[in-house]
Amino acid sequence: MQKSPKTCCDFRIPNSVLSLLWVIALLLPAAFGQANDSHQTTVADFERPVYVPLDRSEEDWSFLKDPELRTDPWDPLKYVALRNAPGWYVTLAGEERSFYEHYRNYNWGAGPQDGNGYYLNRFLGSADFHLGSSTRFFFELKSGLEFGRAGGPRPVQDEDKLDINQLFIEFHPPSHGDRPRASLKIGRQDLQYGEGTLLDVRDLNVRQSFDGIKLILRPKDWQVDLFAMRPALSNPGLFDDYPDHTQTLWGVYGTSSKHLPGFIRQLDAYYLGLDRKIARFARGSERDQRHTVGSLIYGGKGNFSYVGEVDLQFGKFGSGNILAWKYAQSLSYSFSHLKFRPVPSLLFGISSGDTNPANPDLQTFHPLFPKGLYYGFIDDSGSLNAIVLHGKIALQISKKVSLAPDIFFFWRQRTTDGLYSHPGVLLRSGLASGKQYVGALQDISITWTVDHHTTVQLLGAYYEAGAFLRETSPPGRNTAYVSGKVIYRF
Repeated sequence: MQKSPKTCCDFRIPNSVLSLLWVIALLLPAAFGQANDSHQTTVADFERPVYVPLDRSEEDWSFLKDPELRTDPWDPLKYVALRNAPGWYVTLAGEERSFYEHYRNYNWGAGPQDGNGYYLNRFLGSADFHLGSSTRFFFELKSGLEFGRAGGPRPVQDEDKLDINQLFIEFHPPSHGDRPRASLKIGRQDLQYGEGTLLDVRDLNVRQSFDGIKLILRPKDWQVDLFAMRPALSNPGLFDDYPDHTQTLWGVYGTSSKHLPGFIRQLDAYYLGLDRKIARFARGSERDQRHTVGSLIYGGKGNFSYVGEVDLQFGKFGSGNILAWKYAQSLSYSFSHLKFRPVPSLLFGISSGDTNPANPDLQTFHPLFPKGLYYGFIDDSGSLNAIVLHGKIALQISKKVSLAPDIFFFWRQRTTDGLYSHPGVLLRSGLASGKQYVGALQDISITWTVDHHTTVQLLGAYYEAGAFLRETSPPGRNTAYVSGKVIYRF
């Protein structure tokens, strides 16, 4: 029996900790006062900020209250005064993204194929109401449309005709010197942390948002986010995205970039909990109650950079226990003194797979809500039961044009487990082949930043199917891909 749709405001989590957060949500606004908006940006020290592509609610255009700093045709919409008082204004923003994609042998030849490609179009429009220095209301609409794809739009990621992407109210207490600051968000909102390997907006034609509450604490050297959410379930119609009551997400995520050892530039530490009433792996489907603890380190010295991530997962899968893990690192070096300023990098990642399908315990790592494209630019295997070796070189051809070729090699970590997609959907069972090697992906991107509003990107990729794909059903074929993308933001 199909459940009736629910609105984004229908959010219920029977948990005492979450109940406490709701009490805080009700009491905190009353305690907030109005702080003075006294900072004035001058023309001499003005440096225009860039747009935040993943979450427009993070942008701050308050400096445009000074008319002398309004140099862009869209600036009158970035600071529209609501009343003659400090901090009362609204910011309007928008994005249009046109995207053409063409695959040969999509999904390695399995399922409907399209010989002519298809067109994707996405619109985002937002209004950010600042009601003094202590209250903010943010509203963002989204529209994702698909045209001409054989087999129709892919579930969740291709089409959502019109719906609410974000709708939240945020409260801020006044800040006095070194006193810890805080803010509270209630409603539908984006979650994007670290490299997007566990929590991300899924920047495809249809984005992923979450309904719930987030408390942000900012002590002296840290930002600590505490949140309790349900993912918004994307549907293709009009205003029919509602909370997914089969999944509950909660967690604590802390970030610091101050007073760290010399080599470490930023340290992220986190705990994430996810309860899914039904989760499918190669061994079958059961309730999955999973806890993730991990750390992300950004390091470097001079032109050398390092990114390292370690995750441990534990919990329950049906009657069995979960014990899974992941490790990933990236090393890069910037040859800034050479022509084209090449930045070669090497990434290695490994995540656990299930050791024995007949045993009730589960060892398959799960990436929760990762970014839409995990490795490369095409739909292929994700970070479950995976060993990945990735080489890349980034080249700055000119001030506005960059070039980046990549190569990936994929293996299964355990031959007793299957092959999964980016978000964790089982693509192929591992029982039909004992081969570990999945395949190799080569891709290239050319990005032209026309101006601070417009970006044009051309992408190409070729996936060579390995022994595992060729031996499973249907036999995997090599995949070719080309696309063109134009993005305009204001």
